[in-house]
Amino acid sequence: MTTESAEVVDRAVVLAYVREQIAKHLDVDVAEVPEDAPVYALPEIDSLKAMRAVTEVEKRFGITAPVGEIIVVRTVGEVADLVLAAIEENRA
Repeated sequence: MTTESAEVVDRAVVLAYVREQIAKHLDVDVAEVPEDAPVYALPEIDSLKAMRAVTEVEKRFGITAPVGEIIVVRTVGEVADLVLAAIEENRA
């Protein structure tokens, strides 16, 4: 997959990819990873699976997410917001 850092990337794109990667690492359908789901209430989630998913997201968008903030987020949507903020900061 290519990095999208040079393109305009909106929240919907980031959220969709975050959800896909979390679902992939949990081996569940993406429908089981809604935006408002608490990250650590997802089926079979643990910190290693969560960080593997974040690593894939970082690779896709060519960014480094703030790990200290990622580990304290409450929802899948908040993960997407942090990733989007890192993308925007990377462009500045």
